[in-house]
Amino acid sequence: MEATVTGETVRPSDLPAPPKDAIRIVQACSNPGIDSRDLARIVANDPVLTAELLRVANSAYFGLVSQVKSASRAVTILGSRALRNLVLCISMRDALRADSIPGFDIDTYWEDALRRAVSARSLAGLAQLDADECFTAGLLQDFGLLVMLYLMPGRVEHWSDLAHATPEERRDLEIELFSTTHDEVGLTLATSWDLPTELTLAMGYHHEGPPESSEPQDILLCKVAACADWMAAVYRCEDKRVSIQRARVLLKDNFGASAEHTDFLLQQVSESMTEAASAMGMRVGEQKSFDAVLREANLRLAEDNLSYQELNWRLQQALAERDKFADELRYELELAREVQKSLLPPCAGSLSNVVGLNLTAKAVSGDFYDYYQLVDGRIAFCLADVSGKGMNAALLMAKAASLFRCLGKGIHDPAKLLSMLNREIFETSIRGMFVTMVAGVFDPATGEVMLSSAGHLPVLHMGCAALIAEYPAKAPPLGINPDGVFTNEVFHLQGGCLYLYTDGLVEARLDDGRLEKDGLIRLVRDVSHLPAPERAAAIAAAVQARDGAVEDDLTLVIVEGRQRHGAG
Repeated sequence: MEATVTGETVRPSDLPAPPKDAIRIVQACSNPGIDSRDLARIVANDPVLTAELLRVANSAYFGLVSQVKSASRAVTILGSRALRNLVLCISMRDALRADSIPGFDIDTYWEDALRRAVSARSLAGLAQLDADECFTAGLLQDFGLLVMLYLMPGRVEHWSDLAHATPEERRDLEIELFSTTHDEVGLTLATSWDLPTELTLAMGYHHEGPPESSEPQDILLCKVAACADWMAAVYRCEDKRVSIQRARVLLKDNFGASAEHTDFLLQQVSESMTEAASAMGMRVGEQKSFDAVLREANLRLAEDNLSYQELNWRLQQALAERDKFADELRYELELAREVQKSLLPPCAGSLSNVVGLNLTAKAVSGDFYDYYQLVDGRIAFCLADVSGKGMNAALLMAKAASLFRCLGKGIHDPAKLLSMLNREIFETSIRGMFVTMVAGVFDPATGEVMLSSAGHLPVLHMGCAALIAEYPAKAPPLGINPDGVFTNEVFHLQGGCLYLYTDGLVEARLDDGRLEKDGLIRLVRDVSHLPAPERAAAIAAAVQARDGAVEDDLTLVIVEGRQRHGAG
């Protein structure tokens, strides 16, 4: 499909050229037959793109469970779909240089685009779509407007009018200025660049809806993009009353969201913008809170002859409704936290050879650990970390923890147990989510350990004063590949201890940087004289803030061959 700008057909040669390596990666990610090693080599072909990809992937906003330091690790941890989306976001951001459109402040355009991306990502849960894919669609959906300004830089003087218009007003103004619209040009661009179908449809049909023959998931993504457009307009357009009301109506019609829930999501957009901008390497100005936007909208009502008393009443009512929703949400999160606590081992000291500790950064956690005694006297144990953050991660954690305890009572081979867990999680988890897990069986009578790891951080085998060995993962995380192959490591503790931990420990901030693995080994040596429970508490205390808070979920399990000090 081709668009026309002021009567002339837009040819592919007129469009900004896509980075060749980026498009090669996107096409490779869409090829189900490509080998992960070949994909990693393609990614590593462009060192500049690779460096930026790793920086974005390791940002707090995208919430990976462990740091990605190489192209091959990025392919393994992210998976092809998430990798494709990140590469597309980076490439589109860099497709036009800051000086490509004379006299145009491109940062203001990308701030608006980022707000649509953050809005779309906030809707992923309601739409039951992948959050990173929603973010990508939101970031790209109005790229056609930037292309039109690139083709006709003389229209830059109208940018302020375009930016402050509602989505409907903006399209009308585009037709007047360019004889076409951003979605028509976006569709031409996406087709020319051979972008994935779902993103092509989101760019070309987020205003009028895709063809009826489209897949249900693609239709949902177009609806997410349409809602995100109006949510972003709340913060930019002149008449905020119209945008707020339209956003509420669209979210209710498309996803059944109440007005209070819509307002809550709009507040989240404001709060997430700075973190998202840091992740994407973009510059954004100071972000106005939704409360401030709501007050501005209500003041506009006052200017339209609404009495001050009614204005104040409506504002207080809106704030009260928001506070009520927030209180209800806090209550639900507290209940979820209690349920999560109940999934941990029943009491400290129940087994003399194992101790565990879990500290959560927020109300609910994506980390968990478990251990229990088998009928033959051996001890089964595990530690795991779910990708992402928030309620989705917490629910997947609860499922994985329940499966481990239920299936582990009958399957005493860690590799076989992980294989079964992998298939179960792959079949039912949300796309893009996965679990890293270490599972093992320890025989206190002989000191023998059987250990298997699915994409998790290396297990440390420590003696009294030195590292004896470490056991890195030899299989991908659970939920990525249903046919993943898992193997066991069999060894003896030799009177030493095993340390299983999540990235919240090794990535904890200290005065001179992050703890990292070498710092953890030094810390373990320093407290090795303490009994295991006190040792775990001392390790955690070393990385906690003064108020006991942690930056990320932190979980630690110690398995020792000798009896704990003071054990009965």
